[in-house]
Amino acid sequence: MIGKKMQLVLLAISFLIHSCQRSSLTTNDLPSKPNIIILFADDAGYADFSFNGNKSIATPHIDHLAEKGVIFTNGYVSGPVCSPSRAGLMTGRYQQRFGHETNIGENYSNTDPELIGLPVEEKTIADLMKKQGYHTGMVGKWHLGEKKQFHPCNRGFDEFFGMLGGGSSYAAGTAKEILDNFEACDYKSLPYLTDAFGDKACEFIKRHQNEPFFLYLSFNAPHTPMHARADYLSEARQLFETEERAINAAMTRSLDENIGKVTALLQQLKLEENTLIFFTNDNGGAMPYNASCNDPFSGTKGTFLEGGVHVPFIATWKGVLPAGKTYDEPVISLDILPTAIALAGGELDDKIHYDGVNLMPYLLGEKAGKPHEKLFWRLFYHGAVRKGDWKLIWFDDRAPRLYNLKEDIAEQNDLSKMFPEKTAELLDEFHNWENELAVPIWETHSMWKNHTLDRYNQAYVDSLKRN
Repeated sequence: MIGKKMQLVLLAISFLIHSCQRSSLTTNDLPSKPNIIILFADDAGYADFSFNGNKSIATPHIDHLAEKGVIFTNGYVSGPVCSPSRAGLMTGRYQQRFGHETNIGENYSNTDPELIGLPVEEKTIADLMKKQGYHTGMVGKWHLGEKKQFHPCNRGFDEFFGMLGGGSSYAAGTAKEILDNFEACDYKSLPYLTDAFGDKACEFIKRHQNEPFFLYLSFNAPHTPMHARADYLSEARQLFETEERAINAAMTRSLDENIGKVTALLQQLKLEENTLIFFTNDNGGAMPYNASCNDPFSGTKGTFLEGGVHVPFIATWKGVLPAGKTYDEPVISLDILPTAIALAGGELDDKIHYDGVNLMPYLLGEKAGKPHEKLFWRLFYHGAVRKGDWKLIWFDDRAPRLYNLKEDIAEQNDLSKMFPEKTAELLDEFHNWENELAVPIWETHSMWKNHTLDRYNQAYVDSLKRN
């Protein structure tokens, strides 16, 4: 018999060989048609996860995704508020290209109600995955139109369980907005809503474990209303000074626990090595409404400071992506669609202008350089461009701001007057991009302009923080 020490040596050698084999993977070596899961949080603060250094809010299951996968240290979304960001995610395109520029659920002007939603001409990631033979499912928050033509089951999803609008009550038995496909569900039988979403996601995975599946698990936590499980809140109150912050922590714990349900099930069903998981958030923390924290960034949801669009972003695929790696080049949520379609064996229509790129060649070391030389944002009266370490924020009625993110990630030092040529260069880049965009389909009330511009004042933002 082999001695214990020899067994350990052989095990170590086997592990090293396995690791070397995995590290030399190319895109040609990848499993055919892996499952794809997008885990999406809502209005979470960048600093509200323990993998990002939070010592008071524990998120062990999300931490596990980070430990076993790739952390994108410069991960962005395409919009600073919920609905436009989701429109970009679903299409792989800057949402301004098709007029979905502002939020749904506010006050509109001069707009046909039948047009308020993700334009039906746009192909979604679910449309494209379904075309490749995937079973497609969505659980959670849609927020891309409430009319029948915008319903997820009419936009490529085979199954839907969630709300069409931007929010819902969380408390058990109170979530009246929840649909099961097209039908109102028995909401009185539902548990705490984040738990219900985790359970439904697991049911979907169990049913489709033997075929390729695409799952978009779009949690609404920790978006308002601020409703936490009583047991989690009782524990959180001991750690925080304010009730609001304790509720945020308890809601984030529920988010993490239900992500843990999904990852545990994948392990149980032996699907980890055939499943690529993305975790990210729709925009920056919505201070002060949900007591989130965006440190070390300035700004909040709604702004184009880093606190509005720079989000937690992880990709995990056991045995394929390197564990515990950080990737520092800027990426954006628009990249998820091209990555997923390439892995599914599909090709994007070259007649459609996709702004996302397939990240796999970069993550596996097949491609050097940056996935994006420039990233852009706009929401009517303000916008931004990032090029390398430089970032310019544009306003329609005041001077632009220029920052060097490598030297000043908190965007405290406006360099526009010190570097006028760089400011002019990035303004030109921004306006050239604007020339490619569509006229917005709807506009929101002008009251939101002052509300948002206030949040470019960091002294004001700091006054909104809850401990």
